[in-house]
Amino acid sequence: MINREEFYKLIDEVKNQRINFGDNEDLDIPEIADMDADQLAYLREAIDTMKSDLSLMKSYVDDRIRGRLTGKAFRWGDKVYRGRNGSKLVPYSKDKILDFLGDDWRIAIRPEFRTTAIKAIAKERGLDEKVIMESLFERVETEQLDVVPVNKAPKFLKELLDEDSKIVELGD
Repeated sequence: MINREEFYKLIDEVKNQRINFGDNEDLDIPEIADMDADQLAYLREAIDTMKSDLSLMKSYVDDRIRGRLTGKAFRWGDKVYRGRNGSKLVPYSKDKILDFLGDDWRIAIRPEFRTTAIKAIAKERGLDEKVIMESLFERVETEQLDVVPVNKAPKFLKELLDEDSKIVELGD
């Protein structure tokens, strides 16, 4: 597959292109463009692992910086590091807050809609849930890449993809 040295060369190429052309330009890396799906999946897994490791290391370093900068600040390049104690409000009970807000909840809450709950409410009210969903939501097509562990993949995919590196065509 791809060895550690090649992996770091690819990372350096991404870094160089970002520095030279900015964050908004598309990358142009022929070595990656020429890879097959198996190699790309392997590369993506290596990137995920590195992201996870870097995130852990960043948190560890941030904790050390915070410990050394409590009540202090310093500048490093174009960033200012400041150590301070903070706080946030955490509700004792969400239900208690909703009871307090009553009919004024729309002013204070910006909900993300749970479609399963909306369907259940429609059914409870004796309404056709499909009609309600079509009247409240539009279906917008998107392109995405889902990456999940095999044991969390849909059953039909587990059966189709019974070996590594196998690619199968899926219908719409």
